Amino acid sequence: MALIEVGITSLPLEDRIDFFQTMSTWLNSGGGTISVNEAVRNTCDAFSQDEYKSLMGRMKRIVEEYDSGQVLFHEALRSANLGFAMQELAVVAAAEQSNQLRLALPSLVEAMKMRQDSIKDLKKQMTMPVVGGFALILMTLGVLRFMLPMVLGPVLQRSPEALEKFPSLIQYFWAASQWLVANQWFPIMLFVVPVSILLLRNLSFMRPLVEKITMIGPFKRIVISFNAVITVYFLPALSRSGMTMPDVLRSIATTIGNSGISGQMRVAATEHESGVSLSDAVARLPFRTAFRNAVFAGERTGAIADRVEDLKVPFTTEYNRVVKRVTSTIRMAVMGFLVPMFLISMYTSLVAPIFALMEFG
Repeated sequence: MALIEVGITSLPLEDRIDFFQTMSTWLNSGGGTISVNEAVRNTCDAFSQDEYKSLMGRMKRIVEEYDSGQVLFHEALRSANLGFAMQELAVVAAAEQSNQLRLALPSLVEAMKMRQDSIKDLKKQMTMPVVGGFALILMTLGVLRFMLPMVLGPVLQRSPEALEKFPSLIQYFWAASQWLVANQWFPIMLFVVPVSILLLRNLSFMRPLVEKITMIGPFKRIVISFNAVITVYFLPALSRSGMTMPDVLRSIATTIGNSGISGQMRVAATEHESGVSLSDAVARLPFRTAFRNAVFAGERTGAIADRVEDLKVPFTTEYNRVVKRVTSTIRMAVMGFLVPMFLISMYTSLVAPIFALMEFG
C-alpha cells in the first residue's frame, strides 16, 4: 500500500525570501564566477531536503526545465506553482532579460524582508490594544446585559418607583441594560461582524469593506505610509532588474493591497507611458512630497533607483513613527474610555445590591 506523504505544497513569504537569498548567495559567491545554471541547481537542491522534501519533484523539474535551455528561470518558477508572487516573478523575468540577475536578486530580497518585517511589526503593535479594547467592550456589555438585571430586576419588579431613589449613574446604566435586553441583536452583531470581517478579510467580496475600514481616521495614515515604504523598496529592485518604468509601476501596483493607491499607481504608469514625465505622473500618489522630489532628481541625473533608494531609511522611520502614534492613540482610548467604562459598570453592579437590600428592608 502506497503511503501518502504529507508536507508543504508551496513556499510562504519567509521561505520565498530564503529561496531568493540562497540563490543570490550562490550567484555572487566566488566573485560571481558560478553560472546561473549551477546556482539554480544548488538552490533547488537545498529546497528539496528536510522540511522541503515534499517539493523535491517540483524542484527537480525546475532544474531540468532550465538546464534544457528552452525555459527561462522565471517561467520554470511559475509553472512549478510554488506560491511565488507576481511581482517577484516580474523581477526575475526582467533581470533575466537584461542579464542583471546577480544585481537584482539582493534588492528583491531586501524589499521582501522589509515587507515581511513591516507586516509583523504592525500586527505586533496593533493586536494588543485592538483585541484588548474589543474584549473590554464585550465585558462591559456582558455586565449591563446579565449582571445588572439579575441584581436590580427583582427589586424593580416588586417596586418600579424605587428606581427614582437610586443614584443617577445607576439609572443611566439600568436604561442601557434595558435597551440591550430589548435589542438582543446588538451585542450579537457587535461580536459576529468584527470576527466575520477578520476571518473573511481576504475574500474578494469582503475586501472593499475592509479597505473602507482601514482608510478611516488614523488607520489611513498607516496604509499610506506602509505602501510608500513598499514602493521605495521595490522600485529600485524592479528598476535595476531592467524593467521599463511603466512596467515597474504596474508591478508595484500588484504589490499594493489598497485598490485606491494601486489604481493611482496604474494611472501613473499609463500617463508616463504616454509621455508625461515620471515625476509629474507619480505626483498623484498620496505619498510624501519627498518621493516626487527623489523621482524628479533621479530623472535629471539618470539614477532614479539610487535617488528613490535614499528614501528607504526616512520612509521606514516615518512608517514606524506613524504606527507608534496610532497605537498610542488606540491605547489612550482604551485606557481613558473603555477601561473606566468597564470599571464603572462593574462598580454599578456591586453598588446596586446595596440599594436593592435597602429597598427590600
